[in-house]
Amino acid sequence: MSESPDYAQSILHDDWKLDGKVAFVTGAGGAIGQAICVALAEAGASVHCADLRAEAATETAALVGGIPVVLNVSDKDAVFAAVARAAASDGLHIMCNIAGIAGRSQKVVDLEEQGFDEMFAVHFKGVLYGCQAAMKVMRPAGQGAIINMSSEAIDIAPATIASYAVAKASISMLTKILASEVADCGVRANAVAPSFIPSELSLTRYRDAEARERYLDWWRAKSPLGELCAVEDVAAQVLYLASDASSFITGQTLRANGGMSMPW
Repeated sequence: MSESPDYAQSILHDDWKLDGKVAFVTGAGGAIGQAICVALAEAGASVHCADLRAEAATETAALVGGIPVVLNVSDKDAVFAAVARAAASDGLHIMCNIAGIAGRSQKVVDLEEQGFDEMFAVHFKGVLYGCQAAMKVMRPAGQGAIINMSSEAIDIAPATIASYAVAKASISMLTKILASEVADCGVRANAVAPSFIPSELSLTRYRDAEARERYLDWWRAKSPLGELCAVEDVAAQVLYLASDASSFITGQTLRANGGMSMPW
């Protein structure tokens, strides 16, 4: 029993520290990506903030004292080069593949090849390339945490966003397979699947305040907790998976969705 205070100190504080660790975050200019960069930086990590939009990457980097990176995640060579540069000095300890695009409303029978390819280029290939680039550094080092961004769409099979839901489901499966492949070299791979997050982008079509609130109430009603997901909820899950607090967690998709996809 005399060792319990030290154990508690480790669980409550030390294991969550990221001092001296280097993180690379794609999609860093978006609401979720920026929240993740903030959480990692506040825990002590040096953060490379990558985004397709130079202004967005620079804004997030300035916010967290990080390094801006302009990056198209669907460009394999660019991803490999950017990750290699980030890891050149102090290695790479955390890779967060967060970049994504919104899905168009389209049923399976109406799927068009161009839209499907665009969705997979960012969501699946972008994550795949990020994982591959990170592994070139993490495998020889014998350590690392990879966190990929999935979605609640993998569980609820929503009609009309087939390409988005299938692309996100592929990320969760990729994560599980990767976790099995790299466990023997000290690397963990996990994913986070958040539910709907209200933002200017996700609420673009609801300009009327009453219509917007009815839509948000509909989402609240889907959750046993009766609350909407916030970017901070997602960032907290990523921080957990990036830290030593989750050292025995790999191959998992954490559902930050207020219980929406629980089996009843």
